[in-house]
Amino acid sequence: METSDLAKTIKRSKTFAFFLIVAIPATYLIWFYFINKQGFSTDSSMWGTFGDFVGGLLNPLIALLAFYWLTQSVLIQKTELSETQNVLRETEKAQREQALTQEKKRFEDTFFSLLNQLNAVHSGLSERLIVKDIPQASKISRLYNAVIKNGTGNSLDQRVTKMRESSSDTSHYFRVLYHILKFILQHSKFSADPVEFNVAITKDVSPTEKFYSNIVRSFLNKEVVQLLAINCIVDDPKNDFFKYRQLVERYSLLEHLHIDKEWQKELFDRYDKSAFGERIGIKS
Repeated sequence: METSDLAKTIKRSKTFAFFLIVAIPATYLIWFYFINKQGFSTDSSMWGTFGDFVGGLLNPLIALLAFYWLTQSVLIQKTELSETQNVLRETEKAQREQALTQEKKRFEDTFFSLLNQLNAVHSGLSERLIVKDIPQASKISRLYNAVIKNGTGNSLDQRVTKMRESSSDTSHYFRVLYHILKFILQHSKFSADPVEFNVAITKDVSPTEKFYSNIVRSFLNKEVVQLLAINCIVDDPKNDFFKYRQLVERYSLLEHLHIDKEWQKELFDRYDKSAFGERIGIKS
């Protein structure tokens, strides 16, 4: 019931009650005093009987009005309570959406900050210095040559060892990449509290994870993907690189792996097939 309608109904009820209080004694007075020419009695017992008579008529009517408004007040309170609950639910929903928006913004701010850092590190590693007018190979190129191009006859495990030994100048890049992937895994639900790594890694990849990991993968060039494939070869779960390997497989970071050498085909046997995504066969 609208407030204006409620006010009108209350006013009508008051008017009706006032009318009854006035009309019943007035009717009694007109009937006996004016029509039947009966005078006022001086007997107090008669007035008591008159009061009982009037009260007997008015009390049920007033009680009926009181009962009506008692039931109306219950209905009104119930309606107001329901509306209040709806407002609280809408407020709670709005607060959750606002909190989710804030957490998503915080996530994206951190994510793109890390991504910018990754690109800045890669730019530094890709810079070619000039010594005595002779261009020198960049740090990332030297690592690529040492691990991928050179070492004819070396086994894959020997190249892994070479990668670990020769990456002192480039290890920072791969650490930043690892932390970006780990950040996506643990914070992709946009929650203030990160999900434990060992718990999150067992869940299916969410669309949010896929979206942001694809962004990261788009920034990895051919050489980086090949080096990453070597860097994360590990079978021991206690090894520090094992979590890195899990992230590589989870986000299919080797889907666009280029096979330039025959020995690189062994990589397909060292990783779970999920690391290569939807790739079919071996692409050269």
